[in-house]
Amino acid sequence: MVQKAVLIGVNKTPEGREKTVDSLEELALLSETAGATNVSMILKTVKKINPAYYLPKGMLEDIKGSILNDGADLAIIDINLSPAQERNMSEYIGVDVIDRTRLILDIFATHARTAESKYQVELAMLNYILPRLKGIGTMLSRTGAGIGTRGPGETKLETDRRKVRQRIAYIKDKLKLAERTRMLHRSSRKKHGLSTAALVGYTNSGKTTLLYALTGKGEDGENKLFATLGTKMASIYDKFSKRKVIISDTVGFIRNLPPFLMESFKATLEETANSDILIHVIDPLQKSALQKFEEVIKILVSIGAGEKKTVVVLNKIDLLTSVRVRFLKTKLEWLTGDDVIPVSAKTGDNIGMLKEKIFNDVLNIK
Repeated sequence: MVQKAVLIGVNKTPEGREKTVDSLEELALLSETAGATNVSMILKTVKKINPAYYLPKGMLEDIKGSILNDGADLAIIDINLSPAQERNMSEYIGVDVIDRTRLILDIFATHARTAESKYQVELAMLNYILPRLKGIGTMLSRTGAGIGTRGPGETKLETDRRKVRQRIAYIKDKLKLAERTRMLHRSSRKKHGLSTAALVGYTNSGKTTLLYALTGKGEDGENKLFATLGTKMASIYDKFSKRKVIISDTVGFIRNLPPFLMESFKATLEETANSDILIHVIDPLQKSALQKFEEVIKILVSIGAGEKKTVVVLNKIDLLTSVRVRFLKTKLEWLTGDDVIPVSAKTGDNIGMLKEKIFNDVLNIK
């Protein structure tokens, strides 16, 4: 059964309203990706946070009324709640309340394909759930029933904290093993003189489609948030320089990712931090594309990849006018101080130009 969701945006300052609206629209995309039908969107400006419920009770009454009028099954709020706030708010308005992190985790759970990405998602879920064990029995009884309840299940997740911590330690050991394997592969590539480039960018910017366009390998991307969670690799070869570059496609970034979620995907993000160059893919059709570009830069800095040589790619130019392409290219070049390559991963426009840029940059740093 498709669940009906009321979406709640929270604005903390009058000046931040536009940014909050953008984030609420992104939440709507996340909700749809998770399989919900969005029946209404509510934007609240909060001057003072209620420690017990986050929102004042008057606002909760308004939300409760909207839920009843719309026949909604759940409320999705565009902030990260404490365990007590999540529990109290759910009880007050009468439906399950899902915060931003829990929604993203739910999407991760449905998109994890490889053994490693499944371990990464489970680690993130366990770290999220651990402080919520007091009221977890109800959640576990609903595992698999709907949004926010997918994941490890009761067979893997006991309500005993000690067992949860044991499971976390076990998964970390598995991920360390994968990390060591990846280190050996990197060492082997360096030994054989192979260069690496990592595709980075905001989620759903077209990285997977671009990997396919560059290499002819992998698969065409899906128009979904977080369609790629694991690391995919393929190579390109330059017959003139006799150089091969291995290109990796990793998990997309999104704003307001909690530290424990970044930590869970540390092994995957290592491919970005240890690559020779980055290929930063921008989707100009995304709302607030330039702000999302800057958000990705912040995340790259946080994982130690902020100083990497970067090729900036303006994707999806087949869907823009030439005037718009020139304007965005000029603006991005002013922001980055480097050439920007406009391409269409879908049609193949300027893919040859991008390959040339990648090989030139790799040669320059060797």
